[in-house]
Amino acid sequence: MANVKISGMTVGATLAGTEAFESVQSGNTVQLSATQIKAFTDRATYTYNVPVTGFSITIGAAIQYLILEPAGTLATGTITMPASPTDGYRVGIASTKIVTTLTLTPNTGQTIPNSPTALAAGVGVTFLYRSANATWYRVS
Repeated sequence: MANVKISGMTVGATLAGTEAFESVQSGNTVQLSATQIKAFTDRATYTYNVPVTGFSITIGAAIQYLILEPAGTLATGTITMPASPTDGYRVGIASTKIVTTLTLTPNTGQTIPNSPTALAAGVGVTFLYRSANATWYRVS
C-alpha cells in the first residue's frame, strides 16, 4: 500500500482502496486503508427509544435514524430535528407501533414542509436537509 497523507489529497480524488492513511493512537502509528475508513464511516448512527406514553424527543447531532419501539399505540409524540445538520444530511424515523398524533418540529431557524402528522407501524419516513434554505425535505 502506498502511504498517502490525507492533507496531500486532492478534493474529489477517487480512492483505489489500497491507500494507507497513518493515524497516531496512544503514541503508536497505525495504518488504515481507505477501505477500512469507508467501512467505519458507512456505519449508521441511531437512537433507540421505548416510549411508554406521549413523548418528546430531540434527535441528537450525527444521529441518522430514530427508532421507536413502544409497547403499544401512542396517542401523541413530538420529535425535534437536529440543531446543526450539514447540507445533505439525512434523518430517518420509524416506529414499530402507531403514533396517532405526531408533531415533527424543526429546530431553530429550520422548516419542514409536508411533515407527517402520524406514524404508521413499520412505515418510516426519511428527511434530507438543504442548508441553503435551512429546510428538511421529506424524501421517503
